[in-house]
Amino acid sequence: MARSDTGAVALTVMAFRPVRVTQSDMADSETGRASARAGLGLHHLRYVLAAAEQGGFRRAARRLGVQQSAVSRRIQELEVRLGAPIFERGPHGVRLTGVGEDFVRGAQGAVAGLDEVVLRAGDAARDDRLVLRIGLLAGLGGGKPQDLLGALVANEPDVLIDLVEADAEPLGLDLARGRLDLAFLSSGGGGLVRAPAWRERLLLAAPADAAIAAEMAVSWSVLKGARLLTAAAIFDDVAALADRRLGRGAGRAIAVAPTPASVARRVALRQGLGVVNESDAARVTGVVYRPLVRSFLAFDAVLGRRPRKPVVDRLLSLLAAGV
Repeated sequence: MARSDTGAVALTVMAFRPVRVTQSDMADSETGRASARAGLGLHHLRYVLAAAEQGGFRRAARRLGVQQSAVSRRIQELEVRLGAPIFERGPHGVRLTGVGEDFVRGAQGAVAGLDEVVLRAGDAARDDRLVLRIGLLAGLGGGKPQDLLGALVANEPDVLIDLVEADAEPLGLDLARGRLDLAFLSSGGGGLVRAPAWRERLLLAAPADAAIAAEMAVSWSVLKGARLLTAAAIFDDVAALADRRLGRGAGRAIAVAPTPASVARRVALRQGLGVVNESDAARVTGVVYRPLVRSFLAFDAVLGRRPRKPVVDRLLSLLAAGV
């Protein structure tokens, strides 16, 4: 019940009218009280989510750009206030307890909801028609996307490009929830409107003095039994191709590196042979690239479930024109 002077006067004047308080009203009045009693802030949620995702407080701190002691202290004080442990600590990191799993599920929804409100408010504060939120697979983004977005900005200098880099699954969720105007993802899948974007070759990264580097192009058959590496963003496509060319199960044996550049650095250290997409082949001393025979990746422009802006149509026009 409101306690302001205005509210008190209104209550006195209208005291003869019965007021019915519903269960819903009571629930609304309680919203936020439990988290306030626990002293729960947004930073607590972000620390817990980062630790759960990274599997340790040190890695979470590095991800968030804060001191490990801050992450550990905040999570510990939250556990004390909740009266239950969120994580089990071990010599190799942390893992969620049963209570922690429930907490993380709720926290993910709360943070995602807040992020959505902030993003929408930010879009509204600017001319939303000229804000283009585009998703890119984390670790990729050179080559065609850069050329395409550069051409769009050259033709539409007032457009503000907001790039979101993530894995395919979270980008797909953001598209479905209307948080992105468009994302560039590997071809395939359904449920959302797609337009073919571009196609590029897969290359094999090898040490410059390796015998295979003498080949002008490399067949998959010569890679049987070799230790292969690829970037996380294209792992699913490369693994599926390996299964088709080398036999079922071959894809599971491929090691994953965060980015094409880290693939090349590991190849330079003779940790295996790399498979990367052509536009993101990184220049690393001692590493050469050779085309993989009949091996391509196809990418689509996938539209988000939000009102379509004129600038999206202009971007699709550039794609259709082969920019």
